[in-house]
This record gives sequence, C-alpha cells and structure tokens, in this order.
Amino acid sequence: MMKNLKLKVIPVLCLLTSTLSVAQNSTNQEVRKNFYVKPYAGFIGVQNMDLILTSDNENSNVSVENGFGYTAGISLGYYLTENISTEIGWEYKSNEVTISNDNISSKGDYASNFIYLNGIYNFKTKSRLKPYLGLGASVIQEIDLDFGNGENGSFSNSGNIGFQGIAGLDFNLSPRWALNWEAKYVTFSEFGMENEGDNSRLDNLKYNPVIFNIGVKYRF
Repeated sequence: MMKNLKLKVIPVLCLLTSTLSVAQNSTNQEVRKNFYVKPYAGFIGVQNMDLILTSDNENSNVSVENGFGYTAGISLGYYLTENISTEIGWEYKSNEVTISNDNISSKGDYASNFIYLNGIYNFKTKSRLKPYLGLGASVIQEIDLDFGNGENGSFSNSGNIGFQGIAGLDFNLSPRWALNWEAKYVTFSEFGMENEGDNSRLDNLKYNPVIFNIGVKYRF
C-alpha cells in the first residue's frame, strides 16, 4: 500500500516541480520583455553662448551665461528582447541665465519641452547592476528665453530636431522595481528664436545640454 502511494506521489511531485520551473522562467521572460515606466528628475548644464540680436535691421552681440538648471521627465518603454529596448518620453528643462548686451546685464531663464524616442542596448550581467547605452532623437515642442523685467521681451522657437546619446545604470530592487541613474548629451543644429512681442530675433543659438538624472523604473 505504502509502496503504491509512493509510486503515485513521485510523478505528481515531478510534474509540479516542472510546472513551477516553467512558470518561473515564463515570468522572468515577461518581466524582461514587457513595458516599463520611468519618472525621473535631475540637473542640466548648458554651455555659454554668444548670440546675434537683430532689431530694426541692426545687429548687436549678446552674451548668454548659463547657470544652475534642472530637468524632470517621464518615459514609457518596451523590452523587445533581453538586450534591446525602446522608449518614448517627455522632458522639461529649465536653467538660469545672465544676458549681457552693450554693458547691460539682466537675469533670465531658459525653459524647454522635449519629446524623444530612444533605442537602448542593455548589457547582460549576473548582478543587480544593469548598465545600458542608447541613441535617440529629440523634438523641441517649445523653447523660451525670457530675461529682464518683461520690457526686453521673450524669445521662443519650436520644432527643431536633435540627437542624443545616453549612458545609464539600473539597480534592480526586485523583478519589477529598479533605481535608475542616467547621463545624457543632447545636440541641436544652430537655430534662431523670434521675439514674441516685436520683430527682433536671436540667432546663432547652440543648445547642447548635458543632463544627469536619477529616477525609478517600474516594469509591468
């Protein structure tokens, strides 16, 4: 009797173990290949610039000294394979500036909104640390340069396309949650900005921010 019971139990246990193993592998595969959302915030650095101000058909030089800046954004991504993922996101950037023109200085700030699309290669490791590299394209929804007390006007532009390089690191807390650190360099071709109050404009704008972010990643 006992022998017959053992003979019946052993195959059941083997089948159960095999089923659990397949389910676990399937779950891990789903985590790797499914969607993720990543909110983040960080700091931004922008190079100083020498611009050309055109007003009433006269040109003058304007110096822009960039100060402290910050950024915040969110992205939605999808793991195509264990190593390849893609993401689309939105990002807001702002930083303080000092504008100098004809020995007159005034404080102001940049503010910009971006939409971007990235392709990412995730390195496979045996630890919780998961480094990655990526390339992508950015589109400026709107960029504004405001300075003075309002009497000097506000300059803006939109629609410019740029490219970005990315280096990042995930630290897996669980199969679904991870801490994220990321460095990003974004480059745009030179462009101009129109004054929103008159016919003046700024040219020779080279907007190439360097960004350092920290955030969290949730896979679902």
